[in-house]
Amino acid sequence: MPAMPKNTKGKNNASQNFYEWEFNNDMQYKIKKRCEELGIKVFLTNPNPSTVSDIPLSTRASLGNDYWLRNSKPKSMFISLHANAFSSSSARGTETYYASNASTTSKNFAKVLNNEIVKAMKQLDPNAKDRGVKSENFTVIYKASMPSVLVEYAFYSNLDDLKILKNNRNELVEATVKAICQYFGVTYKTSSQNANTTDKFYKVCLGAYKNRDNATKILNEAKAKGFDSAYLLYE
Repeated sequence: MPAMPKNTKGKNNASQNFYEWEFNNDMQYKIKKRCEELGIKVFLTNPNPSTVSDIPLSTRASLGNDYWLRNSKPKSMFISLHANAFSSSSARGTETYYASNASTTSKNFAKVLNNEIVKAMKQLDPNAKDRGVKSENFTVIYKASMPSVLVEYAFYSNLDDLKILKNNRNELVEATVKAICQYFGVTYKTSSQNANTTDKFYKVCLGAYKNRDNATKILNEAKAKGFDSAYLLYE
């Protein structure tokens, strides 16, 4: 799954300390990590997190195409990640695109991805908007050889959307990963479900007392401080 990262340095809402390239870059690495936890391989066409230089759009598509061809055209999905903006701050919502030359696969995945993200957005803000699935010949998806979509998560020019883009990225990541899992036929699991169940746990002892009353006193003090699972052991 080639995932497409950041944009030019100039796309931002500087007054709110938001830069689209930083959002896209953060999202691509979070999505990559979660996908790989679930056994889904990810290829990034703009992986350098230390710069804000812009890789030409045609080059991004070519990098994805070359990777796909080198690997004998495996089942893939080219996903271009973005945050939106408009001159009017009232514009808000999620929209997902496929190109005019898109396959049915691209069109279907665009619907799945859009639905999952909108679902997550509305859980965070009931007034979040679904702007739907649309067709537009953005260079990166028009020139991609494999199935491809472009998603605009929300508008950073709208303060309500911006709040989610800044504070709820993990929820947006999980929504994206759910859609990706559906596409690849992989069972979705949360990070906690994927956690190592062999983790070690250590007990803490607060002391040993000859007098039971002293031990009970320390136990009660521990519980009063929020350690509800504290208990008394004796032989």
